[in-house]
Amino acid sequence: MNDTEKQTNEWSKREVGALWLKQGSNQKYFSGHVKMTDDYGAETTQRVVVFSNKKKTKSNQPDFRIYLSKDRENQSEQSEQQESQSQDSQPQQVEAQQSSEATVSVEDTL
Repeated sequence: MNDTEKQTNEWSKREVGALWLKQGSNQKYFSGHVKMTDDYGAETTQRVVVFSNKKKTKSNQPDFRIYLSKDRENQSEQSEQQESQSQDSQPQQVEAQQSSEATVSVEDTL
C-alpha cells in the first residue's frame, strides 16, 4: 500500500458524515448526514441541516447551527394537518369578520 492509499484509508476511517450545499427560498444551507455510535456500539446515521447563525453579534457565538432534520414524510403530514386546521378555522374567521362588518354597518346607520 502506498502513502496516498494509506492517507485515503485513514481519512475514510475518520469520516463521520457529509454535507451538501443547498439553496433555499431565503438562504443557502447545508443538508446531509452524520454517523453516530450509541451506548451499545450500534452505528446509526442521523440526517442534519446546517444554517448560518443570523443572530450572531459576538465573535464567541457560533457561525453555524446544526439541527436534526425531520423526515419529509412527517413534514408533509404535519403541513397537511396544519392546512386542514387552517381551512377548518377559515369559515369561523369569515363569520367573525362578517359579523364585525355587520356591527359596523349597523352603528353607521345610527
